[in-house]
Amino acid sequence: MHASVSWALLGLVSLCLAEPGIISLRTYRNHEKHAQALRNRDMERLGKRAPFTVDLGNIPYLGGGFYYVNASVGTPPQEVQLDIDTGSSDVWMFGVQSCDSTTSTCSGGAFDETASTSLTLLSEGTFKIQYFTQGSGVEGDYIADTFSIGQKTVENFTMGVASLAVSVNTGIMGIGFNTNEALYASEVAQGITDATPYPNLLDVMKSQGLVGTRSYSLYLDDLDAATGSIVFGGYDKAKFQGDLGILDIQPDAQSGEYTSFGVVLSSVGVTDSTGSTVLTTSNMPNIVILDSGTAFTIIPQDLLSEIVAYLGAVDDPDYSWIIRCDLGGMAGTLDYQFAGPTGPVISVPFHQLATPLINPRTRNPITDSKGNEICRLGLAAPSRPDMPLLFGDTFLRSAYVVYNMDNRQIGIAQTIFNVTSSDLVAITAATDTQDLPGSVAVVASTPALTATQDVALQPTIISGIPTFAATAIGTGNGDIALTGYKTTYSNRATNIVGATATAKGAGAGSTSTAKKNASAGGVKDFMCGWWRGLLVQGLLVTAASLFGAGLII
Repeated sequence: MHASVSWALLGLVSLCLAEPGIISLRTYRNHEKHAQALRNRDMERLGKRAPFTVDLGNIPYLGGGFYYVNASVGTPPQEVQLDIDTGSSDVWMFGVQSCDSTTSTCSGGAFDETASTSLTLLSEGTFKIQYFTQGSGVEGDYIADTFSIGQKTVENFTMGVASLAVSVNTGIMGIGFNTNEALYASEVAQGITDATPYPNLLDVMKSQGLVGTRSYSLYLDDLDAATGSIVFGGYDKAKFQGDLGILDIQPDAQSGEYTSFGVVLSSVGVTDSTGSTVLTTSNMPNIVILDSGTAFTIIPQDLLSEIVAYLGAVDDPDYSWIIRCDLGGMAGTLDYQFAGPTGPVISVPFHQLATPLINPRTRNPITDSKGNEICRLGLAAPSRPDMPLLFGDTFLRSAYVVYNMDNRQIGIAQTIFNVTSSDLVAITAATDTQDLPGSVAVVASTPALTATQDVALQPTIISGIPTFAATAIGTGNGDIALTGYKTTYSNRATNIVGATATAKGAGAGSTSTAKKNASAGGVKDFMCGWWRGLLVQGLLVTAASLFGAGLII
């Protein structure tokens, strides 16, 4: 008999002899396994209303990311691929009549209204969306039909089908507040006092029992990932670090309605090997809108000027700010703190801001005169005074964001890149004012979120190679370019990939090293259609989806 077994038996004997008739054994609980078991039990109780995950495809070639969902519409089902957009609220797709190669490539496929036996025509010719670029937009019909994503189906769902599309490249799956629907906004602007939004996707998911609350969470993963995911009715604990920070969504200052996912940003900083610096600006605190339909992050001009000097970006007349993809070896993060000095901090690694520029004919990276691969810097300033600050994909990739429309709250935490495991938690309706676990960040004063114009923002189109591609692009000025004060963030995440070391060619590997994921679905077909559109029209998207519900080709 082994000695360890002998000692174990002796210990048990002495325990039994210590108090006749009683055996006292100490028990231990694995708290994480217990919590997971409770969550599994809750999922079983929720049944049909349990949260469900839908995979997102990502095309990393253009503008630093383009995230779409595979959807089916009508009977029999017709497959379309739609840009997922938290900044708009209508679901619409191309109709077959709108696919004119001179005006739109219809990337993602088109829907044939005449081929669906379950379709109801609600209103002919009244569906209209105007985009930011002059003359761009869509027009068509409102229909009701079946709509499926992630093996879940809603019935009699209101959508738009475009019969005319100009300078718009994909259909949209808008998942914002229903008060941001194109028809409702148009009627309000016309002074129609009894205007009422129609039930949009989250409304219908809840009313038809697919989810318990109008909520979802978004995980875009890193710049090179082939896929992301969205969880409807819950969130995924495996995808973020620490606890969620809870932010109150801000209403529109003029109407008082909740029309967008605006939250209070209190500061922007830079963390590198010298420590953390909060940048000085008169433009903070400010309202920023979390918008997955925008590829870049829009920040005040004074902050942008300091950051581009710090990183060494060059202002190209065609492509705006361009930079070496390897950042000249610079490593660190841009730090965004929300709702005051104790609020959550989201840190964006520098290399996640370097979005590749690709030659559409060769599909090879564009390089400068010394062979350095050139990227676009995923930051910009507002193009006009009334333009809101939009936090798009170059921010959202580093943030795990939970959108709770029922309680008008955002849950936010530092994302963990390249996670394949899952730990779903349902968001259930609470009896008080908070459905999400975590601490609510309280702001001392709330800036006003001014009303935005009733046009959706879209990028600009140009063609050609960057003007400065023939020039060797250097490195930045570092801390000397910054104006601010040193700080130590009490709740900044740790173990942020890329925060302390930059891999060779960081930010430039999307074209050849994009992570292949078995759940990527129709990525290949979509990309082939995308490139075909580029070659047919001889265009390159260079504003790279700075703004808006989608890219334009």
